[in-house]
Amino acid sequence: MSRIVKLGAPSLTGKDANDLVAEVFGDAMYPLTVTVKNHMPTNVVFPEVPGLFLRHVANAEESQKTVVIESYDLFQRLASSIEQVASLNRYALALTISDGDIHAEGSAGGEGTGTTLTKKPSEGLNGEQLKEALKAKGIEFPNNAKKAELAALLDNAPADNADAAGDEGAGENGATGGRQDPAE
Repeated sequence: MSRIVKLGAPSLTGKDANDLVAEVFGDAMYPLTVTVKNHMPTNVVFPEVPGLFLRHVANAEESQKTVVIESYDLFQRLASSIEQVASLNRYALALTISDGDIHAEGSAGGEGTGTTLTKKPSEGLNGEQLKEALKAKGIEFPNNAKKAELAALLDNAPADNADAAGDEGAGENGATGGRQDPAE
């Protein structure tokens, strides 16, 4: 069975990234091959792991990558970097790291990333409905976001904690800040 860890801002999740990594991957043999999935609406690069550049969550193909983590210490530094990015941007879920196929995890154990075989939350919604659903969950999105990007944000939003502010970068109380009025 593969191991999986979900990393985000500890102020929102209540869990320290280094503790989560130690809990899940502390006894792993290194170098360790892992699959990393970006759940953030922005591209990210983590120089701790060579080649770890991930596109935003709406880019289905390039938002996930398989890389090799050379040592446990390096994994801890990577977790700290992810935690810092997530904290600065208020992302409860920033990245998912698994030593197996993340897509398979989503359909098997319930510990996946939202990529299951069940109906997606975005199915059947038009652009305006997607925006309303994202606002209701307190998820920020760019004013010029395409329908596919909006759908990906909604589909990757945590379903079990929809009312928590900051699930995907929302401000306090789920407000979307100045994104609604570009004139401000």
